[in-house]
Amino acid sequence: MIDTLSRLRLTGRAFLFVVAALFSLQSFALQPTPAQLEQFKRLPAAEQARLAQQFGVDIPNVNAAQTPVVAQTNSVMPVAQQQVAESVGGEINTNTEMEEGKLPAFGYDLFAGQPTTFAPITDIPVSSDYVLGPGDSLKVNLYGKESQFFELVVDQEGQVYIPDLGPMSLAGLDFSEAKEKIKKTIDQKMIGVKASVSMGSLRSIRVFVLGEARVPGSYVISSLSTMTNALVLSGGVSELGSLRNIQLKRKGKLVQSLDVYDLLLKGDTSGDAQLKSGDVVFIPAVGPQVAIKGQIKRPAYYELKGNGSVSDLLSYSGGMLASAYPQGATLERVNEQNEREFLNLDLSLNADINRTLKNGDQITLPKILPKVENVIKVVGHAERAETRRWTPGLRVSDIIQSVEYLKPEPDLNYALIKRYSKPERTLSVHAFSIADALKSKQSEADPVLQDLDELVFFGLYGDRSEEVVKLVEELRQQASISTPSKEVSIGGNVRYPGVYPLVENMTVENLLSAAGGLTEKAYLSSAELNRTTINEQQDRIQDRRIIQLSDATAISSKLQARDVLTVKAIPEWAETKQITLRGEVKFPGVYPFHKNDTLADVIERAGGLTEYAYAPGAMFTREDLKTQQAQQLREMQSRLEADIAKAEVVAANQTTLDASKAQGLGEAQGLLDKLKTTPALGRLVIDLEKVITRQEAYSISLKDGDELFIPERKSSVTVIGEVQLPVSQLFEQELDYWDYIERSGGMTDKADDERIYIIKANGGVQMPDSSSWFASNDAQLAPGDTVVVPLDADKIDQVVLWRDMSQIFYQIALGAAAVGSL
Repeated sequence: MIDTLSRLRLTGRAFLFVVAALFSLQSFALQPTPAQLEQFKRLPAAEQARLAQQFGVDIPNVNAAQTPVVAQTNSVMPVAQQQVAESVGGEINTNTEMEEGKLPAFGYDLFAGQPTTFAPITDIPVSSDYVLGPGDSLKVNLYGKESQFFELVVDQEGQVYIPDLGPMSLAGLDFSEAKEKIKKTIDQKMIGVKASVSMGSLRSIRVFVLGEARVPGSYVISSLSTMTNALVLSGGVSELGSLRNIQLKRKGKLVQSLDVYDLLLKGDTSGDAQLKSGDVVFIPAVGPQVAIKGQIKRPAYYELKGNGSVSDLLSYSGGMLASAYPQGATLERVNEQNEREFLNLDLSLNADINRTLKNGDQITLPKILPKVENVIKVVGHAERAETRRWTPGLRVSDIIQSVEYLKPEPDLNYALIKRYSKPERTLSVHAFSIADALKSKQSEADPVLQDLDELVFFGLYGDRSEEVVKLVEELRQQASISTPSKEVSIGGNVRYPGVYPLVENMTVENLLSAAGGLTEKAYLSSAELNRTTINEQQDRIQDRRIIQLSDATAISSKLQARDVLTVKAIPEWAETKQITLRGEVKFPGVYPFHKNDTLADVIERAGGLTEYAYAPGAMFTREDLKTQQAQQLREMQSRLEADIAKAEVVAANQTTLDASKAQGLGEAQGLLDKLKTTPALGRLVIDLEKVITRQEAYSISLKDGDELFIPERKSSVTVIGEVQLPVSQLFEQELDYWDYIERSGGMTDKADDERIYIIKANGGVQMPDSSSWFASNDAQLAPGDTVVVPLDADKIDQVVLWRDMSQIFYQIALGAAAVGSL
């Protein structure tokens, strides 16, 4: 009977526990087991309602509760991180963006936010000294003679009920003691049976988080929870709360103080005490705050504990960066008169590093200067542009130990040293010869280098203007009314004409070396040196001297600022010029020619014409004429495009467009398309027969790039333009141009029969009737000629301005005729 009553009492307590889990307040985070849910569902509806009324809640959907549910209270939704940013003179502000010059407050992001869940911790190992209490459960496995498993729940009286053995008191025992007691009891009362005991689900406890918490209140948490667990559950410490003195109070007495800085900076959890039911975690107001920024690892605001020093603040912030300048630190402070003041600190001194800080202090650590001391730079035509350490007495040969250090083909006669004198950092430029420096080491030819010197090397055949121009521009910036710019110029027949820095004791020979030396056509007998000076009355005085560059004494003359040296070319010097002969000559090819050579001379050198040559069809082209014709074609194309665009605008503004206007636009667009494909020939009309026979007053001089093409004999005449069928026809002596037009089907209704003209085989143009436009009125046709029937613009509606039509049509016809003669 007693056993039955005990079981009923245990079952009733289990039901109460189930109901408490199902109908928990929002502060609970318990999840009933499936077995407990089944027990609750077996209760009568009236009993379920009574229990719900007793706890003051609605009956939840038990079926839905079969899905594991985590309590939603104190669920922490992510919030924008708020940090204490500024605390000067006792005022505290929140800031988040360091990019705007605002500092965060250290440590507040550790707990910031709202918890998304805080279910009791049941799945972590339990220490052997954990003291059991009501609500804890133990899992017991029996093995041996019998095999069973059951879960024992500690009731409110500290007892558990073991089937077949009855109740057992575990009140006040820790887990290891309770484990041994159960195992010993089963071993004594159940022969042949052994027990394995482990910890089941843990009880929940209620604690309070008060003070400057983000969400202060009462919380039900796991019995294994610590102070930091409670802080996370409450959303963390607000910007007004202290991180240095979080207090744990039990029954009104202070039990433990937690310094979050120890946890964050040292990983020390010794102050994170375990909580018990009824404990209070209290967060007092924030203490004195100081800031540090600049070249520091963790710029932020920090809370002081006691009399904090600069050394403590540096420790909190992780120390200085390598780029910090501790001797230049500043301390901003509000003094007793409530005025801001700045103090200079030298953090390499113990006196300043141990200085006591006050609430609102702010330390700024500046950055070291970007300049580098005790270095030599190597730039230009070197294999490696690098920076080397400078030591007193260092020379060029110590840096450039051999020519292998430089890129291929270096200029061994000219290199520069870019030097800034201290303290005003005035630029001066010094020149030296690499060859002399390597040949005579440790001599005057091997310059001694100074701190921050820059060695500039040049290639013998590379452009040196970029580096030189920078130097000259900097020298010009230093010039004044009493000190002219230290620069000299050289032009003419040198490799690299231009402006160069004037170095100390610079001579004409040095300037020639700077310019890369003379070219092959330099005239040594006469170079001009122009000099301009300003006297005391500020009158401009100019002087010109003639220097023989082959005279060692003359080229050793010293230069002055703004001297200009001009190196002339050898008289009658000319580069090799060439003409190309193609087609029916005995020896076609490229022929160089002299200044006085003529076209007849070159043809004679080429062996003359072959027996198949057609002299009247010779095509002679010249580069400058080709350039000129190409420009004319572009201009005509541009004007025609503009005319068409205007006509299209006019047509677009008209409600109807008749057929003649549409036809006019189509004709214009067709001409434009042909004009775009018309090549610039650069053809010069010549009579080759007169050239070959060397007729008086018909001598053609030559230019570089000229080309002569002599075609084979022709036996056809071509008709193009406004005819029914533009075609080439066999030449017949007795036919005139009208006959060929008729054989091409006659003219179209758009033809201009009054302006028909003939393009001769040599490129000349003839009119059938007398005209002052052309040089010849001989209208007799010959093989290779082209008859052109132009378009009559008067027969088309004037939608397009046909101002260039004649020229356009002529250029198109000329191009077509030239192609046909090839």
